[in-house]
Amino acid sequence: MVVPQGPRQELLRLAHDIPLAGHLGQKKTRHRLARAFFWPRLSEDTREFCRTCPVCQKAGKAGDHPRVPLRPMPIIQEPFSRVAVDLIGPLPRPSATGKKYILTIVDYATRYPEAVALANIQADTVADALLRVFTRVGFPREILSDQGTQFTAELTQQLWRLCGVKALHSAPYHPQTNGLCERFNGTLKQLLRAFVHERKDWEQYLPHLLFAYREVPQESTGYSPFELLYGRQVRGPLDLVRSQWEGKQEEDGVPVVSYVLKLRERLAELAGLVRENVEAAQTQQKTWYDRAACSRSFCVGERVLVLKPQRQNKLQAAWQGPYTVVTRLGDTTYVVASCANTRIQRTYHVNMLKAFHERPESVEAICAPAGEETEPFPLVELPGVTKQPSGVEQVQLGEALGSEKQAQVRQLLRGYSEVFSALPGYTDQAIHPVDTPGSDLCDSRHTVFRRQSGRPCGLRFGRCWNWGSSSRPPAHGHRPWFWYPRRTGPPGSV
Repeated sequence: MVVPQGPRQELLRLAHDIPLAGHLGQKKTRHRLARAFFWPRLSEDTREFCRTCPVCQKAGKAGDHPRVPLRPMPIIQEPFSRVAVDLIGPLPRPSATGKKYILTIVDYATRYPEAVALANIQADTVADALLRVFTRVGFPREILSDQGTQFTAELTQQLWRLCGVKALHSAPYHPQTNGLCERFNGTLKQLLRAFVHERKDWEQYLPHLLFAYREVPQESTGYSPFELLYGRQVRGPLDLVRSQWEGKQEEDGVPVVSYVLKLRERLAELAGLVRENVEAAQTQQKTWYDRAACSRSFCVGERVLVLKPQRQNKLQAAWQGPYTVVTRLGDTTYVVASCANTRIQRTYHVNMLKAFHERPESVEAICAPAGEETEPFPLVELPGVTKQPSGVEQVQLGEALGSEKQAQVRQLLRGYSEVFSALPGYTDQAIHPVDTPGSDLCDSRHTVFRRQSGRPCGLRFGRCWNWGSSSRPPAHGHRPWFWYPRRTGPPGSV
């Protein structure tokens, strides 16, 4: 059957949106329609209808959009000029002294780690632990952390201002920005699992495990963190065993000035080698990561969906929104705001966003010559639809008007009865959508009513409201659609 322009959207809805259709993909929806109907550009219309389906867009998988290419972090050569901090915990078993958290600090230049056990993660406790570490290694120029309240509190920010430290924060739910510290956290937890088991003395093992991590070379730099920081190999347990086997050997003393000069030369040489190794490692990582990556960007004012990082159950939608892009902070970071309340703004990485494809609202008037009997398409019939009075005599006038003014208004209404109606916003002269402030627009399910005998015109609604029972306007986003008036009834009648 060849379908005209009018009922195509309704057929697409029946083939895709209703429970019997199941919100299946483009191919299955097109196949379902093509079995009984045909119209030009059926495949294109089906593809666009499925692409702009709000339910399908929100219920999609977390990986249904490509990630953007990897942007390597800048290479830092000065030790402890930029550090990354993070927190581990709460651990399942507190230590013997009541510690449940671990504050981790990693230097970007040397990969030298620090770890401090904490009883709580309040801002003053975290700030005091950081201050103790920085008194040993010096205050950094930049410190990278997530957006936890411990690192964004006013106390912590004031400490950074006093110490001349620039605070950098990663985007929410994007731990890859602080990947250096996150990777060390995983290694440290693995070491704790191997040696601590179910005992409460894990706090005593922290210095030993840190020594084990600092002693061995890192894959990206090619050297151990201890050697990059101090310019020499650390003397560990194996060196002690070798010394005992070889016997005590006298070493010639080296003047302090000569030792310092050689140490500087050694550190400068190591810095150049480390830079080459890190660049090679970053190139290799970017090549592997960018195999499935695709450049994406959004413009200010564009509507997007935000990925839910944690879902309560598997049946919950993976995406939420839509939201509006307010500001672009960089190539991969955006500030979005809720469409209902623009004052609520959040910062997200571009991998947490995907474009929201809006379905255009089409309001089509179906006209018929006067006197010609045309039946609406029998798509869905809802019982219980009653005719509401809409004459000018049913218009409610304000009580503040006196009797004389009310009489004048009544006379005016009777003189233009073809224009005025008791139904709010009803007219048979034009069709115009009215947007009310509040929540986002929601797509309503449209229903076509059969023209019953004695009814002068057809009527199509997104949802029915009993206008006479309440003075409140209809729910936001639902707009009634009116069909053609006929000459057999008065203008504006229903």
